[in-house]
Amino acid sequence: MEIVLALGSAIAYGVADFGGGVLSKKAHVFTVILISQLTASLVVLAVLPFWDGEFSWPALGWGAAAGAAGMAGVAFLYKGLAIGRMGVVAPITAVLAATIPVSFGLATGERPGAIALIGVTAGLLAVLLIARTPAPVDPKGASSGIVEPSVRLPRGLREAMGAGVGFGVFFILLERAPDESGLWPLVGTRLSIVPAVALLALIAGASFRPTERTGLWLMALGVVNLGADLLYLLATRAGLLSLVAVITSLYPAATVALARITLDERMVKQQMLGVGFAALSVTLIALR
Repeated sequence: MEIVLALGSAIAYGVADFGGGVLSKKAHVFTVILISQLTASLVVLAVLPFWDGEFSWPALGWGAAAGAAGMAGVAFLYKGLAIGRMGVVAPITAVLAATIPVSFGLATGERPGAIALIGVTAGLLAVLLIARTPAPVDPKGASSGIVEPSVRLPRGLREAMGAGVGFGVFFILLERAPDESGLWPLVGTRLSIVPAVALLALIAGASFRPTERTGLWLMALGVVNLGADLLYLLATRAGLLSLVAVITSLYPAATVALARITLDERMVKQQMLGVGFAALSVTLIALR
């Protein structure tokens, strides 16, 4: 069951990242986060009375700490997606987002079986392959036969690394919440995210009133993001962090696929090979 939940979370995160990147080109990044997270807050509060779970301060605390890390990750990611290529920024983010929680899980005593560990390795390799993109070719250099080494970093790379650390810590902290706490950890995440982003939006002079059409998309983004968080939380309650985090971190496949379909960003052979390793990873972990 945790495999299905983690896959659903990965797809939802991939869709949310794509949507956030597109909307961040039309509205300030803090506006995107604030409106979407306000929507998510209203939804989780509406559902809370109908969802079994015990209130506890640790649940709120772990959720709030995870929310702070996740907010930083989202801010970095949306900024990176707004200034760089989606096919580069999102997968690089996922490399760190996968490696950090997997390392933490193994360091704290999780011991998946041999087949599952092979699946974890295949999953990390999949993320690395999906992250690879062709280097731009200089027509002048090609025609003259002179190849000069380039040290220029891709646009959005720093933001992608910051997002990866934020998401990796988010995965760890949210998993720490008590299993019996229901949706309370997700309430905690929004309690830390919304006030902080509102303050940052005020400081940055971001608009609190997006256009009507953009506002509807931002609300939809919040619902998708909340669904991704919920599926991940349920997956960690059903399985090991070191396994669930790898599958969840395959979300760039959805982001890259959407970028290919709607923005015509080309997928190279290495990325398609990475999708194959992703499928192998899920299969091996499911057979553990």
